[in-house]
Amino acid sequence: MGTCYNCGIEITLKEEEVVCDNCGKVVNYPCHYCKKWFSIDDTKLCGVCGFYVCPYCGTCGTDCQKEMWQTRITKILSPEISYETFPKLQEKINKLLELIEEIKISHDKRECPKGVPITYAKNRIKSCIVRMKGFRVKNNADMRAFQRRIEEVGDLNIGETLTINQVREEGNYGQEYRDVFNYCVCLGKLKKEKRKKLIDDEEIEIEVYKRTENGICSNLNLKDLIIKYCPKCKEKYSLDDENCLNCFYKKGKNIGKPFKLKLRISNKDICQLNRGEFEKNGEIKFR
Repeated sequence: MGTCYNCGIEITLKEEEVVCDNCGKVVNYPCHYCKKWFSIDDTKLCGVCGFYVCPYCGTCGTDCQKEMWQTRITKILSPEISYETFPKLQEKINKLLELIEEIKISHDKRECPKGVPITYAKNRIKSCIVRMKGFRVKNNADMRAFQRRIEEVGDLNIGETLTINQVREEGNYGQEYRDVFNYCVCLGKLKKEKRKKLIDDEEIEIEVYKRTENGICSNLNLKDLIIKYCPKCKEKYSLDDENCLNCFYKKGKNIGKPFKLKLRISNKDICQLNRGEFEKNGEIKFR
């Protein structure tokens, strides 16, 4: 996940992917610390900052909190540190860092300046949009459902407010409307606001969506969400193409025929806001 250094597009790669679908190049990054270039095929993502870990020096993002955690933990344990005990103590500190990283992954919530959670901006909304385009849907009704809910939002009067609980169908948790509402924030049709509400004599904060017409977010990029590729050579093709020009079946009933192209969702993000610019909430803090 992050920015392709070759073309500058924000992408989210699956575990086995190393190529940017936008430019077709293997994704490589320069380490900001040791300045060496490395392939993402040789490393892993840091669960704290979301940047790739340099396989040469172990550094990840410039603002990763793990370094601060290590400094604070070391200070707390400083009376026990000596030249002889440091290697074993460092091993324990590393295990503590791994534990905190796991806890943080499960609790960290990040939102864009408009209030759209990073999980929606980088994943859920794209999945809904490609279904609306007919990709991986059970039937036409499934394909139409997302668009219908967007139209329902468009029919609201400017300034009208609503919550997920007000619109969700009885018997479900309203996930479909959460998908739609967050996408409508990206489209400028809704604005997310935090409001205080008194429930059972207790003041709690709730999310309210206000109907607006603020224009589409400049970070929204809906081009080429579905791509065609050859399952053998992985070459990318136009959606109008049916077969690979270079690969042919060597056995089976299709022997001699060109490989049939397949469809898949592009790894390019619909939200081109850099992951580091999503506002972080729910951070673990040392006191």
